[in-house]
This record gives sequence, C-alpha cells and structure tokens, in this order.
Amino acid sequence: MPSRLKLSSLQRDIVMMLEEARAETVGTVIATLKPSDQGEFAAQVNGLVTLGLIRKEENTLVLTAQGRIALRT
Repeated sequence: MPSRLKLSSLQRDIVMMLEEARAETVGTVIATLKPSDQGEFAAQVNGLVTLGLIRKEENTLVLTAQGRIALRT
C-alpha cells in the first residue's frame, strides 16, 4: 500500500466519519455529509471498497483494518 493515498475530499470525509463510528448506515453517512450527487457518492464509496479501506455489509459501511492503518499514515 502506498504511504499516501490520493483520496477525494468526499472519500476522506467518509473514511474519517467511519474512523469515529467504525460503521454507519449508508443513509446516516449521506445525511451527515450531504453529497451533491448520489451517483458520485456511490462511485466514491465503490472506490474506497476497491482500495480495501471500507466494506459494505447490506446497508452499512464499515471501516476495515486496512482503512484504520491507512488513517495512521
């Protein structure tokens, strides 16, 4: 894993939110962060899943161990 990940501001916000809570429903994340575009939000979440920083469990986003490590770097 690279020492510095290039995340969008929305991706950083999602990961930081999950750092505090460890897991949140998608609805809670959307209500809190208020993304301007639902499609873009979904694409950003999928990017984080692809990187292994979060995972989706039904309607919940969960910070992974790899995501916690990435926050420390």
